[in-house]
Amino acid sequence: MTAGQQLRDSADSALDSAGETAPTEVDTPQSWRARSRPPAPAWTTTELAIALGIMAATQAGYLPFSATPWLLLVAATFLWWRGPGWRGVGLARPANPRRVLAIGIATGVGYQVVGLYLVEPLIASMTTGKLPDVSAFRPLVGDEVRLAFWLAMSWTFAAFLEEMVYRGWLMSRLAEAGHFSAAAWVVAAIASSALFGIAHLYQGISGVVATGLTGLVFAGAYLASGRSLWAAILAHGILDTTGFVMIYLGVYPGL
Repeated sequence: MTAGQQLRDSADSALDSAGETAPTEVDTPQSWRARSRPPAPAWTTTELAIALGIMAATQAGYLPFSATPWLLLVAATFLWWRGPGWRGVGLARPANPRRVLAIGIATGVGYQVVGLYLVEPLIASMTTGKLPDVSAFRPLVGDEVRLAFWLAMSWTFAAFLEEMVYRGWLMSRLAEAGHFSAAAWVVAAIASSALFGIAHLYQGISGVVATGLTGLVFAGAYLASGRSLWAAILAHGILDTTGFVMIYLGVYPGL
């Protein structure tokens, strides 16, 4: 037996006698967080409860601004702490950019036409008889400065942030509750879209329903693109852009 073998045998015997095993991984902050977390369902419930609380607080006027920036803060915190991060819920570079681009453009342009001239009038006839209330945007008519402002808001606050919150975070967490099955994604799309509609309560009942259906369309784009948020962001931005241009021109239905 060589000296090296004797040393190794002695070390193994010492470990065995102490009832110990050699460590298999480095104790990093990430592994510590993973060990300290409760089971996923508990955190999913917690996150959704916080989201509902924030939405209720903003609707009641207890929190300034809309619910989106507050929800984004919560989403960013939990996606960092629990994973999988923003890239994991759809902000990664798409595997098929052309497909994502095509889905985003087709959804944004197509649903603007269908939504404005078919869906919204139908919803109005079935509810209050009124189209979604967009009177808050009347000062935009013929005003280039306001148009530029709202177009900038469309591609930042609305398209990016709302899609990150409602399709990226909430929809993924709701699907997680159902173990990411196909049925869970369908339920998650419906539930997150309902919350998206409620967040637009200022547009009236028909506006809530119409916006909820719009959210469902964005969810469809998200799923059809392989869960790429870029498709939903593009569709959302195009939809809002065409809408604000129509308001600027004074031709938006119900204005």
